[in-house]
Amino acid sequence: MPIRKNLAVHRDPYLPLMGPKEVAVCPTCGAVYHHKRWSMESLPALVKGRTVRSAICPACQKGHDSFPGGIITLSGEFLVPNKEQILHLVRNEEARAKRINPLDRIISIKDNLKSVEIQTTSDRFAQRIGMEIQRAYKGDVTYNWSRDDKFIRVKWHR
Repeated sequence: MPIRKNLAVHRDPYLPLMGPKEVAVCPTCGAVYHHKRWSMESLPALVKGRTVRSAICPACQKGHDSFPGGIITLSGEFLVPNKEQILHLVRNEEARAKRINPLDRIISIKDNLKSVEIQTTSDRFAQRIGMEIQRAYKGDVTYNWSRDDKFIRVKWHR
């Protein structure tokens, strides 16, 4: 029960209350479920006589269902000539985040002429990408959190 009664407890519908009992491997991305968490650990080190089953991780399921936890919109005149560098920063942030939590991923990147839309699996990951872009390239960034769900819209403009 939350400490304050007026605070709603938001649960991600893609994170099951009870995970697989044995070691599981996502056939899509290779993430390993072990000791109640998903990681990118090496599977042979974990198996050692255990049953290994196949289970799709929540991040791959969100990507398959196109169910983002965050949407980042990049726009402005600065974006067009620097798009490649900015997207490189975004991909580097994804690689760094996946080492810590393999469920933090980019679902899609839609490149329009004067804007880019990035969908992520989690709200906090979208916020972190927005903060990194702001830190590296300045500009104006806004964060709009949904009241009901764990969802964020990040808008960066320069």
